[in-house]
Amino acid sequence: MSGFFGKWRRKADPEAASGATIAPLMPEAEALLPPLVIEAERIGRQIRAGVHHQHRAGAGEDFWQYRPAHDHEPAHRIDWRQSARSDQLWVREREAEGAQQLTLWCDPSPSMTWQSRPDLPTKKKQAQTATLALAAAGLHGGERVALLNGPEQGRSVSGPHSLQRLALNLTAGPSPSLPSLDTLRPYGQLVLISDFLFPLDTLEALLRDVAARPARTELFCVLDPAERSLPYAGRINFDSLEAEGALTLPAVETLTAAYKQEMRAHLDQITLLAEAHGAGFTLHHSDQPLLPALLALYARLTGGRLHA
Repeated sequence: MSGFFGKWRRKADPEAASGATIAPLMPEAEALLPPLVIEAERIGRQIRAGVHHQHRAGAGEDFWQYRPAHDHEPAHRIDWRQSARSDQLWVREREAEGAQQLTLWCDPSPSMTWQSRPDLPTKKKQAQTATLALAAAGLHGGERVALLNGPEQGRSVSGPHSLQRLALNLTAGPSPSLPSLDTLRPYGQLVLISDFLFPLDTLEALLRDVAARPARTELFCVLDPAERSLPYAGRINFDSLEAEGALTLPAVETLTAAYKQEMRAHLDQITLLAEAHGAGFTLHHSDQPLLPALLALYARLTGGRLHA
């Protein structure tokens, strides 16, 4: 199925068994914003409480650690003396001084608005909550936080009071389908939150661009559980979420095994791409709580360790 299941929504078949001004919010966004911020703040505090912070790599003066060089690492970052002792190129990282910048991007594409059951949140809501929860954790930790979404995309803020402003930008209006990295601060942290149901060569080009900057990067993949298992039977109509045309499939249950294999292969390829470019990959299903996945992700970003 072109574009995978996230591009479609199931429909019943009668035959089946910068200083920019923030645009005003739509009424549904105004209704959503307070609980969204409250939930994100709650999760953000739990993330902070669950991580012991250690030293972090950054632009300070004191040596911190050697790490393997990423693809397209700038030549001036290579420690040639250390690299000469092995077949691996190494980068000498220094301990961070002062506030770091955490940059977040939340996929605004129409496929994120899907949910397989009324009792589940949409992928968009889960992604927005995850974005703001990570922002809250960073703001409470003294970091500067920027979003690559909304009318103020790329503008960094600080202090816990800034979470509401980030939420307004996240929900205020349309954003580019892919993030612009022009404002990405070198040696900061970047989290890309999406269903990643787009061509792998697009993702590879994006990761290559990030690695050239470079930034410590994490991919947070949000999927509806039905997108993993295709739990339908009979003749089903699917409406496109991204102008790809409607699709009617007879006896959908006969496609389940092939679909699962294709989806598994897609996720495996994302994992390999992330590893090749020095990025982490986390898979989250919208029927699961966000905290465990975000806690592990944030610990990797900040060099912290989890409470025992």
